[in-house]
Amino acid sequence: MLKFFRRLIIGVVSTAFVALFAGYFWLQHWYETTPLQITSEPSPQLVEVVRGSHGRSVARLLAAQGLIDHPLLAYWSARLFANVQHLQAGVYAVSGSDTVSTLWQKIVRGEQHYFSITFAEGLNFAEWRQLIAEHPWLQPEWQELSPQQIINHLAPDANYTLPEGLLFPDTYRFYAYTSDRQIYQQAYNRMQGVLNDLWAQRADHLPVASPYEALILASIIEKETGAAHERGLVASVFINRLNQGMRLQSDPTIVYGLGERYRGAIYRSDINETTAYNTYRINALPPTPIAMPGKEAIAATLQPKKSDYLYFVSQNNGTHIFSKTLEEHNRAVQQYQRNK
Repeated sequence: MLKFFRRLIIGVVSTAFVALFAGYFWLQHWYETTPLQITSEPSPQLVEVVRGSHGRSVARLLAAQGLIDHPLLAYWSARLFANVQHLQAGVYAVSGSDTVSTLWQKIVRGEQHYFSITFAEGLNFAEWRQLIAEHPWLQPEWQELSPQQIINHLAPDANYTLPEGLLFPDTYRFYAYTSDRQIYQQAYNRMQGVLNDLWAQRADHLPVASPYEALILASIIEKETGAAHERGLVASVFINRLNQGMRLQSDPTIVYGLGERYRGAIYRSDINETTAYNTYRINALPPTPIAMPGKEAIAATLQPKKSDYLYFVSQNNGTHIFSKTLEEHNRAVQQYQRNK
């Protein structure tokens, strides 16, 4: 009888051990191979793990978002195969290739989703602020500050009066709830780095006395043409005019000077109005940049193409006709503007 019970116990223990062993490997297989159920299109689907979350609450969150059907399995498999005692708060992306395992590993390692915001060349500061305010994952730390207050934070030792031209246009990537302050600071530092590098490589005898004046001229060039191959020629026109004491006569400067009074087109009264930015009326550069120029526009300003051109006019297709004399220019205006 004693032998029978001993064999029975051994059999039960052996069966339990085999079952436990099989269950362990089944759970590991489920954990590593079970795909998450993407419920949003387009992917990725976002999962936000708030600060103080634990394994059970995250498993319930995944179930609530429809990503998994069995939160208990997800929790216990993570307890066995991932260090869920140290989950990192953040927003995580779930793609179609993710499994239960890969998502838990992202959360444990803190591999948060990168959001992005893109600022095109030629935008002004008001347009930057609008893009930032509309982004749902940026924290509005500086939203209520005036442009001058933002300048004071970014460059407390400088004598800037407006943020125009001081922020580098690019695509910036960030984690959820990054503050707008960090975007502004990163863009300002990028612009300073690009500007200083290009200033050190500038051509001789340019009619700009400082990196900031180069930014002013580059911003006008940026607004004048969207054709990359023309920037050097547009720069040469403005450089030639400044060197000869001619006014720049740039329409985008009028538009910027008018601000909210701009009516969608430039009228004769606008050209005749004297403002600090109306380069039909002032003899030199305006006091500040009128937009955020990109690297290519700054490079074209500091390394302009050599030409004898003094004028250009739009061909209404994104490119321009360049002229050396006023007579040539007037003919081009007659052909491409007055007869359009």
